[in-house]
Amino acid sequence: GTVGGGLLSSSPSRSKDTTREMRGVFVVALPYYLAARVESFNGVKSNAGVHPHKFVWQRTLENSPNSFVHPSVDLAIRPPSNGGTGIVAKDVLTEGSVALSLSLHEIGMIDARSILDGFDAGEDDDAVLSMLSDMWKNEVKHAKDKEVSEDGKRLAVLAGCLAHLQLTRFKDKTAWTSNEVNEGHALRESRRLGPFLDAMPLLPTPDGTNPMPTHYLYWSDDEIQMLLAGTFGLTRARENRAGIGLVLRQWSPSFLKEHSTLGQTAILNSVFSSFASVMSRSFGDDVGRDLDGKGRMLVPVVDMLNHDTEDPNVHWTWHVKDDEDEISQGKGDILVTALRDIKAGEELLKCYGWRPSWDIASSYGFVPALNNERWDCAVIPLFPPILDLEPDEISPPTSACKDETRVDMLLESNYGPLVKGVLAAVNAASEIRARQDGGNEEVAHVGERPDQLRRVEVVSLFRPAPANVDIDFAFPRRQPCVVIGTKIQSESCKSDNSLHHKEAIDAVIPAFKAAASAMEQLRRNHREGNTEPISAAQMAKAAASLDTSKDWDTLGIELLEAGIRDRIDTLVQEGRAANAWLATSVAGNSKEREMRAGMAQDVRSSELAVLRAVHPSAQSPIRNANTLLVCGQLFCSNLYHFSE
Repeated sequence: GTVGGGLLSSSPSRSKDTTREMRGVFVVALPYYLAARVESFNGVKSNAGVHPHKFVWQRTLENSPNSFVHPSVDLAIRPPSNGGTGIVAKDVLTEGSVALSLSLHEIGMIDARSILDGFDAGEDDDAVLSMLSDMWKNEVKHAKDKEVSEDGKRLAVLAGCLAHLQLTRFKDKTAWTSNEVNEGHALRESRRLGPFLDAMPLLPTPDGTNPMPTHYLYWSDDEIQMLLAGTFGLTRARENRAGIGLVLRQWSPSFLKEHSTLGQTAILNSVFSSFASVMSRSFGDDVGRDLDGKGRMLVPVVDMLNHDTEDPNVHWTWHVKDDEDEISQGKGDILVTALRDIKAGEELLKCYGWRPSWDIASSYGFVPALNNERWDCAVIPLFPPILDLEPDEISPPTSACKDETRVDMLLESNYGPLVKGVLAAVNAASEIRARQDGGNEEVAHVGERPDQLRRVEVVSLFRPAPANVDIDFAFPRRQPCVVIGTKIQSESCKSDNSLHHKEAIDAVIPAFKAAASAMEQLRRNHREGNTEPISAAQMAKAAASLDTSKDWDTLGIELLEAGIRDRIDTLVQEGRAANAWLATSVAGNSKEREMRAGMAQDVRSSELAVLRAVHPSAQSPIRNANTLLVCGQLFCSNLYHFSE
């Protein structure tokens, strides 16, 4: 499919018999859309038919005398419907046992700094490495979030290095054809890292088989728009694809210069797969080698550990000596240790780190199966799509948003300053509460609530234009939303998570009280005919429930309720539309589309589960900053019927 709004329109033909092995990054209990994968697989074979994952396991350990694998641990090569490649315990592994200890400088990890440090542009005429080296050194400019942009740059450079080495190795292995291989640093690195590169399903294939069919980079534009419509996953998918599309536009001349004999389709396949691989298999470089420990790297063997959010049984830690020379050389160890006793036959599973379902889907191409309970997130609009400045007046049916009494709140020029005010008000309210508590802000968190959910985060959700807008501005909009997170559970789980749900509402309600204050100030200014700026101080007082001119607790709850109702309505209706589109759609690979539809449904269901869980009318009284609110009296009783 196309990436970046049509920047790259070339697309390989899809094989109906998708027999290429899928990378085993999934929990044992596979979601049904991955279990539907064809049982037989014929991944690239190495050394007389040895599976590439087994080959890299054996070769890596043979070449690393200082690495250790517990005698009870071994690699399992399984079909995708049975978990894919994974690491299992042959015998009992007791709690605290070291399952793996890998010497980083011996096992052949791939990181951008090591590759680029060995490249000399003066001696090696390599257009790709020259371009990536410049990208690595240059600071990201004109970015709203420098830290996020720098992390994205590091990920992109690693993906570019991986794609370049893969294409170079492909030409090296098929040099008897017309593919000419330039002697230089890239060729030497591709040969040094050959076994690890061969274990990744990235090399171009004649039949165009997708190695990671559920990753968003391989979806068509129609699949992204229709299957994910209404979800925050749509926003994440579009942002990722657009960002990678812009990078590809910048990279195209260099890659075509170095790999023109392979053709554009092969280059695109390799670059897409490299991005998908780096997004799903790379680790943060805590060793400290890449940009003060903020780089990314690919580590053989340990990257075969699969993911489990709910019940991981191992974790890894980095062990690096306090020596600058050894750190710069990448010396150190990564240890994988058992968190509990692991039974014989049980798979070793690690939590890759808590993230919402929409983020896991965008990076790994799957949503973990909900076996018991887990933390997850949804988004709730901070403002209505259209703000009526005269809510008590009945407008004629022909009124449009260009009227002075109605404000289009999906335009960043309108909502942007208000969102900044809301965030400032929430921070000020938090400081006020801390002072009231004698400088010690109350810690009321229940259990293991993720740190990301202990702060207010506002994100932008893609939305269609409102129905009544000027035809000249009928383009898709963004809606500012607050992220809310709590524990969701399967039908068989009997846990009482009501405290988590109340805590989730308590965490975000100051933002909605501040937003309600901003809306009231806009309406007051409209009534009085003045153009006074919105007071951030008043918003902060409302957020902290210190302004007695209005019942901000009630107004904030009403705004929150309206946002939940809007999100549930959107998710349910767009889900029905996605099913209808799927039933009538015949283009593309039906098996791959079925898998993508299943993942999209899991993204949608996760967000709906959060919204239904935090639905305040289902809660007992909720404690906010200063008040107990009986939310059941404030919310419409028909919302559950509406959500069904």
